[in-house]
Amino acid sequence: MNCNNKFPTRQTHLDFHTSPDIKGIGSKFSKQNFQAALKAGNLDSITVFAKCHHSMCYYPTKVGTMHPSLDFDLTGAMVDAAHEIGVRAPIYITAGWSDMDAVNHPEWRAVSKDGKFVTTGTYDPTAAPNHAKGDCAWHMLCLNDGEYAEHIYALTEEICKRYSVVDGLFYDICVIGNACYCETCKKGMREMGLDPENDSDAQKYFIIKRQLFMKKCNDIMKKYHPNATIFFNSGGADQYRPQYHDYQSHFEMEDLPTAWGGYDKLPLRAKFFGNKGKGYIGMTGKFHLAWGEFGGFKSKDALKFEVASMALYGAGASVGDHMHPDGEMEMQTYENIGYAYKYLESIAPFCYGGESVADIGLYLSSDREANEGVSNILLENQIDYDLVMDDNFERFDTVIFPDRVVLSDESLSALNAYIDKGGKVVLMADALVKNGEFQIDTGLKYIGKPEFDCDYIVSDKKHNDILNAPMLCNIPGHRTENIDAEIYSEIITPYFSRTYGHFCGHKNTPFDKSVKGFPAISKKGNVVYMAHSLPKQYREYGSLFHKKYFVYALNTVYSGGYLKVEGLGSQGRCTMICQSDKSRYCINMIYASPVKRGCAEIIEDIMPIYNIKVSLKTDKNIKKVYLGLTGEELEYKYDNGMVMFTVPELNCHTSVVVEY
Repeated sequence: MNCNNKFPTRQTHLDFHTSPDIKGIGSKFSKQNFQAALKAGNLDSITVFAKCHHSMCYYPTKVGTMHPSLDFDLTGAMVDAAHEIGVRAPIYITAGWSDMDAVNHPEWRAVSKDGKFVTTGTYDPTAAPNHAKGDCAWHMLCLNDGEYAEHIYALTEEICKRYSVVDGLFYDICVIGNACYCETCKKGMREMGLDPENDSDAQKYFIIKRQLFMKKCNDIMKKYHPNATIFFNSGGADQYRPQYHDYQSHFEMEDLPTAWGGYDKLPLRAKFFGNKGKGYIGMTGKFHLAWGEFGGFKSKDALKFEVASMALYGAGASVGDHMHPDGEMEMQTYENIGYAYKYLESIAPFCYGGESVADIGLYLSSDREANEGVSNILLENQIDYDLVMDDNFERFDTVIFPDRVVLSDESLSALNAYIDKGGKVVLMADALVKNGEFQIDTGLKYIGKPEFDCDYIVSDKKHNDILNAPMLCNIPGHRTENIDAEIYSEIITPYFSRTYGHFCGHKNTPFDKSVKGFPAISKKGNVVYMAHSLPKQYREYGSLFHKKYFVYALNTVYSGGYLKVEGLGSQGRCTMICQSDKSRYCINMIYASPVKRGCAEIIEDIMPIYNIKVSLKTDKNIKKVYLGLTGEELEYKYDNGMVMFTVPELNCHTSVVVEY
């Protein structure tokens, strides 16, 4: 799991979604200013624009519409200026959002099943021209190989023929939604023998046609520029849409952590795409909130933290910007990016070009919230993990199955072979339940889904991290009956679910002490079952005790892994890779404490933390332990296969190198 060393790691994604009503487009563009910004930003790649969401093109075009206030080839000028100083310049083409095209060609628009045009959620189709327009309000166009797709193909060919060197193409807004019911699509479905009224048929058609769209764009580009990269955003780097992954030369994981799901969204995605054998980069923005925010900035230290976080998980970095209509680059933006990227360049030798040694495996579920809940708990406890890919159970000490996972016969056979060899399994809720029965031997009989709207978990075992009083579970546990499992905690149900006919007090109904409990956490051999989706509860409700119960259950089988870290707190993150070609382990740690300010999650104060204790289990003959950036050697002890040392200070990020 690591970014290809030959793939760019310090990129800017330069947007230019510019109204045709604005004059003087590109009037202040200069090669000198553009190159100065790229140098200040310490970039090795910048994605420049050819067509924007307003449908404007920024080069002389016979296929599209050149911006009426532009009188030169701005796209080509940026490409040439970047190439002159050794910086890649992939070219951006909008796909799914194109305002003027939607207005001029309503037959090109995507249509919902009820016959209405598809728009983003903020678009008001009843608004008058003088009404205020919400953020990110666009029409959606249909890319399912009809007339509009042909327009994009022609535009692609025009761009590829126009420029002698095309480093890559970046298509935006490519896979939003899962069906279109425009007349072209309905006709196409019938020709394939599919029924437009059948949702699964419409979704099947959508996938076939989006794959064809991606293939055709690929074929056109490769005809002229066989070594160029290609990426289809808004779907191309979605771990839950693997049907589109083969069409990407690499993956760009778009995220704006201040506004789009926080700072723990990246790790799960990075661990997935780090296992795909292609280059992968994280995408954030220089903006305070969202794309295209003029005058919005995040602090340079926040950018430093974000790009270090990407590197922590082996991903390169891309920071989004939006050029002013006059074409002048904002130097403050690139000074901030440069501050972060100079640091990224210095830590790159300790972050890229290695293999994860994580021995916890997470089996990805279709339940996103459950996956993210497990990821968050592991991250907050500095338990490094990787994803189980292609049933490679054998590389892990313990494998975790979140809700809704059901295995095929082939996968189940591989899992049972793993268990027979001593492999450990943790499952929860309805994971590995098929046709009302567990797929593996848990020592329990599966009875069914929860009966009540909440319940309570209680344990009579003494443990510092868990309660010995009933603890509320807002998402109730699945019902099982014990056969021959060891019970670690039980579920107590309430008197009744809260309804208008039966309710008690302000909120949840209290537990009924008279009822007999049933298993909440149990273990048989190396298999642990949790009746509740504790990670999902933690993600949704934030109770520390849900997290502690999960870790308690995990630790009944998990032996602790190769790496243990004490003193990083719940906001610290830690990963370790092995660079076998350099005979060393690299341990990377970051620490910051994002806080909610207004509508945004921001990083303001990055405070140092001290005396972080690290234990590394290895059979290697350790020669030296030192800080990667300074070379300062750290004292260490070796005892019974464990290397132990203390990191004296961590300020935002540090790399520790353990040579053997």
